[in-house]
Amino acid sequence: MNTLIYNARMALRDVMEVNIYTQGNDKVYLTVFPDLIWEGTEETHTEKVVHGIVERLHDMDLALAGGDDDIRTLVNSGVVEIVRKVA
Repeated sequence: MNTLIYNARMALRDVMEVNIYTQGNDKVYLTVFPDLIWEGTEETHTEKVVHGIVERLHDMDLALAGGDDDIRTLVNSGVVEIVRKVA
């Protein structure tokens, strides 16, 4: 298993609202399922969950390839790429 997907899964191991996967090309993708966020249905809460996901990724030296633009994509259930943080 490539270390990027392993690190992403370890960073988000307690977050059930995400799907982390690869298509076998050394790229790792992330989607968020807002329907599974059960502590309220307001979009602001979904954004808080997404920001928490991004913080967990940063703790493992990972980031979203599209930066802050990818946060809106995740809130809207889109797919984003996870990359290693650039030093």
